Amino acid sequence: MPLHRLVWKQNQHEYAVEKFYEKGVEKYGDHHGGYLNFGLWEEGAKNYQQAAEHMVQKLAKLAGLNKRGRLLDVACGMGPELLFLQKNFGCTIEALEVTWKHLECAQQRILKEELDEHIHLHHGTATRLPFEKETFTHLLCIEGAQHFPTREDFLKEAQRVLIPGGVLGLGDFVLKRQPKTAKEKIMLETARRAWHVPKENYDTLESYKHKLSRQGFRNIVIEEVGDLTIPRYYAEQKRTVRNTAKIRGYVNAYGSLLIDYVTWKAFEEGLIEYILVKAEK
Repeated sequence: MPLHRLVWKQNQHEYAVEKFYEKGVEKYGDHHGGYLNFGLWEEGAKNYQQAAEHMVQKLAKLAGLNKRGRLLDVACGMGPELLFLQKNFGCTIEALEVTWKHLECAQQRILKEELDEHIHLHHGTATRLPFEKETFTHLLCIEGAQHFPTREDFLKEAQRVLIPGGVLGLGDFVLKRQPKTAKEKIMLETARRAWHVPKENYDTLESYKHKLSRQGFRNIVIEEVGDLTIPRYYAEQKRTVRNTAKIRGYVNAYGSLLIDYVTWKAFEEGLIEYILVKAEK
C-alpha cells in the first residue's frame, strides 16, 4: 500500500512536532536500533535497545495484546517497535505517525523484513484518526500523547476506533505536582516548550484519570515508572551525544541533550512522572 503524505500548515501544531523530530533522520539508520522511546530499564536491560524493547513489550503485555489482536500503534516512530510487536505478538498492525521521514524509515524496515502484509503505515494526526469506529482491539501509544493537540481529543478518538472491550495502552508523562517556585515554573515551561507539549496537556494523575473516565474508559490502571525510565535515558543520551552529533548535527544533538537534562531535572525535583496506562473501553 503506497504511503500518502499530508502537508501540515505552518500554524498547525503537527507542523512544529514534525519539524522537531525530522532533524537528522536521514542519517539515523540503526543508531539505538531506530528506537526513540525512553526505555524501561528493568529485567536486566544491559543497553538502550534492550530497554526500549522492554518498554514496548511491557506495554503490549499490560494491554493484553495477542495474535488475534487488531492493533493501532499511534506515534510509531521509525518502525522498530512495529517489527517487534508483530514478531512477538503476531498481531496485524495499522500504524500512524505525524513525521513523514519517520514513516519512510519505517517502510524500509517493514519491506526488508517482508512484513508489509501485516503492517500498514499512515501519515496523520492522532486527533483525527483515519479509521472507522470500532475497528481495533488494541491501541498503543508510547510517548506521543503529550504532544497531541490535545491529549483528550486523542482519547476521544481512541474511544471511537476501539471495539467494545478494546484496550488502550499508553506510555506517557504527567505532572507529579504543581510547580511552587519561579525556578520550578521556568524549568517546567522550558521543558514544555522544548518538547512541543500543549498547555492543555498539563495533567496530574487525577486529571489524567478524569479525562480517561470522561471519554468512557474504565478499569483504569496507572503505574509510575519514572525511576526506571527518565534517569537512565538521560544518562544514555549523555553517553552517546558525540555519536548523535555526527547524525543530527552538533546543534541538534546538544540542544536535545539540554532538553533531556531539563526533563531529568524536573523529574529529580519531583515535578514530572513517567506512567504506563491501561484502560478499557
